[in-house]
Amino acid sequence: MIKGIRNYLGRLKGNSAVCIGAHPFWAIPYMFYTYYISLYLLEKGISDEQLGSLMVAGTVAATLFSFLAAPVVDYLGRRKATLIFDLLSSALPPLLYFFTESFPMALLAMVLFNANRIMSVAYYLVMIEDAEDEGRIVAFNLFNIISVVAGLLLPLGGLLTNGLGLLKAERIFLLSSFILMTAMILLRHRLLKETAVGERARKKIREEEQSLKGLLKGLWMPYQDAFRFLLKNPVARAFTLANVFFCVYMNLGTNYSLYFVPYFADRMGMNTMETSVLGSVYYGGMLAAMVFINPLFGKKTLVKGILLSCAATLIGFALMIWVPGGVFSLALLATAVLALGYGSLKSSVEGALAVYTEGEYRSGIYSLANLLSSGIGVLVTALCAALYGRFAGWLYILCGGMVLLVLASILSVRKKINETE
Repeated sequence: MIKGIRNYLGRLKGNSAVCIGAHPFWAIPYMFYTYYISLYLLEKGISDEQLGSLMVAGTVAATLFSFLAAPVVDYLGRRKATLIFDLLSSALPPLLYFFTESFPMALLAMVLFNANRIMSVAYYLVMIEDAEDEGRIVAFNLFNIISVVAGLLLPLGGLLTNGLGLLKAERIFLLSSFILMTAMILLRHRLLKETAVGERARKKIREEEQSLKGLLKGLWMPYQDAFRFLLKNPVARAFTLANVFFCVYMNLGTNYSLYFVPYFADRMGMNTMETSVLGSVYYGGMLAAMVFINPLFGKKTLVKGILLSCAATLIGFALMIWVPGGVFSLALLATAVLALGYGSLKSSVEGALAVYTEGEYRSGIYSLANLLSSGIGVLVTALCAALYGRFAGWLYILCGGMVLLVLASILSVRKKINETE
């Protein structure tokens, strides 16, 4: 077993190893401050309706940043873009939330937070472009495992919150996040190297910027190349669409959403400590999926993994909607099932996109996927904001629609994938 783990980890080399090694120092502070941020903002006087407005505004900002991601990442290079936009979207928002006393400051923090659409493209590319296919799958799975392990520490946050009160505890989380993330981002930058594909893309786009016409062409060029590639490759197109719909679900109905923790209180009737325990169960379920299930899915079994993950996720949605309020044991069951589905679906969908797309087109494809998911997300999030107050279960009904679209995208090319394997 130890040898197997060693061999599994041995697939990480170069930038992949640096990114994965540094990730805990981002994931742990991020997990603590974001888990309680909704309740913190509510304590600060932000209303439920304003929470919905923050999510819609964040999704609109994400759409803009998604459009800019490909040309910015190609122009700056993967390494420098990761540095700049990780500082802007990861380190700065918790500092702004620390000083938040009104809706406008929270809005600014939310807008900057969504600059991670540029950072995530740069980060994923610098992590995977110089790696082999199996190494890419391992990198994404370990990235998700680390994020999940960080979530298992949430009961410690719950204890601190109960002891100091929500406002004091969250302010500690926010300031610590700013300090730790800033230090990690700067150190990681020194250890990373620009990828070979990144060097070529940077050279190509800078050659085009000698005139206004060339500059505009440079903005469009990554998307033009991505469109051409996707039109000729139905499998890559299907996995790109699957990622689009998955990202809409992820931003609306998982731990990335401002509705995630309030749902435990609004719909399930849980107190602060119980929501912390449910959060820990959620991350525990994701960890179980990523440690015991996801390593079984290599390139040849990714499709099967996605289909099974979709089925488990849909069952989880049904349970989250069905569970009566105030029944903690059933809330635990629903959360665990939902987490297993999400944990396996996230790694398999992300790994499939990395495997079935080609290096020189990836910046455009990743940015296009983010752009489409943001555009669709604006509409779905606005609809959820309008319906949530009437019935909180609409959150997971809408998420279920997104997962069904993931399922349809994969099934449309399943036969073609089997023929080429």
